[in-house]
Amino acid sequence: MNNKFVRITLAAALVSSAFSATSAMAAEVKIGVVLPLSGPLSGYGQPSQKGVELVNSMEPTLKNGDTIKLVIIDDKSDKVEAANAMQRLVSSDKVDAVIGEVTSTNTLAMTKIAEDTKTPLVSPTATNDRVTRNRQYVSRVCFSDSFQGIVGANLASRDLGAKTAAIMFDSSNDYSVGLARAFRNQFLKNGGTIPIEVQAPGGSKDFKAQLSSIKAKNVDMIYMPIYYTEGALIAVQAKQLGLKVPVVGGDGLAADPVFFKLGQDAVEGYMTTDYYSPNAKEQTPEGEKFIKAWEEKYKEPTHTWGAMTGDAYKMIVSAMNQCSDPKDRVCVNEKIRATKDFSGITGTLTLKDGDAIRSAVINEVKDGQLAFKTVVNP
Repeated sequence: MNNKFVRITLAAALVSSAFSATSAMAAEVKIGVVLPLSGPLSGYGQPSQKGVELVNSMEPTLKNGDTIKLVIIDDKSDKVEAANAMQRLVSSDKVDAVIGEVTSTNTLAMTKIAEDTKTPLVSPTATNDRVTRNRQYVSRVCFSDSFQGIVGANLASRDLGAKTAAIMFDSSNDYSVGLARAFRNQFLKNGGTIPIEVQAPGGSKDFKAQLSSIKAKNVDMIYMPIYYTEGALIAVQAKQLGLKVPVVGGDGLAADPVFFKLGQDAVEGYMTTDYYSPNAKEQTPEGEKFIKAWEEKYKEPTHTWGAMTGDAYKMIVSAMNQCSDPKDRVCVNEKIRATKDFSGITGTLTLKDGDAIRSAVINEVKDGQLAFKTVVNP
């Protein structure tokens, strides 16, 4: 056999082998995503899935060429399932970071696993103060209930001129309890009084007894840190009882079309504290691109929770791009928690001990949809 031919063949084989090895080395990183895609909280999970998938399609690789693969699990709106999903992502799927969950109770069920396995966990919208407290591997792109509750109380006292308030909350829900506490403390600090607090358990359908008790107290406003289905039912029943006072809720109150479909004109004028408004005139460059892509792909208005989950993805990717090894979870976590002046889809934010320092948005229901009202800076 011709020696020259042997040398050429051998060289070609070596090049092919090197190319294959390089391709294998630059294969992919995995980001796990835990969301309530079914069950009573699916109104939060489904738009969040749309958001993270959209941003992944817009930014599918790291700067080193690695493909970014999403591993999405439905926790069925259940905290035990959320914990199981987190364990599976870390143990079986070998993900490099996790996005989730979007509710506080389910996120809290995942935090210990994140800490024990040193896996970066970023929640888009879990606001309960305990989510990040004494944690090293848990961060979020949303503000905390402490901040959100203060904003709601100041809105009630200063903008609405309320001197008395009623609180309707769910004592079995971490989000609801934390937000009610923060509102209560600030409203009392502002000089207001709270003559009545009533329960609004998740899954309940009849709230007329609670609303009748509130009506008898003749309060100036109602604070409702609850979810969208119960919020809409309460609005309808309050209207039936002739209870006409301003209502302020948190970020979860009007976060799904179900709120408007069930509530109809009864929810008109309701106000919420939120992270973002796609209806605001001023948007970040990333926000403008996201809104355009969302409307082109989904043929529907942009959803806040989709945008927030998109920002969680972008923050993780930014951190991975800053590490020499994007699969080094310790490095990725350090870069996430060192985030400063991050210009995302929903605004600019900085992390401090895993908490996002960011502005709050006040939205108001007008003509059957959320309309931007104002911004409150931290």
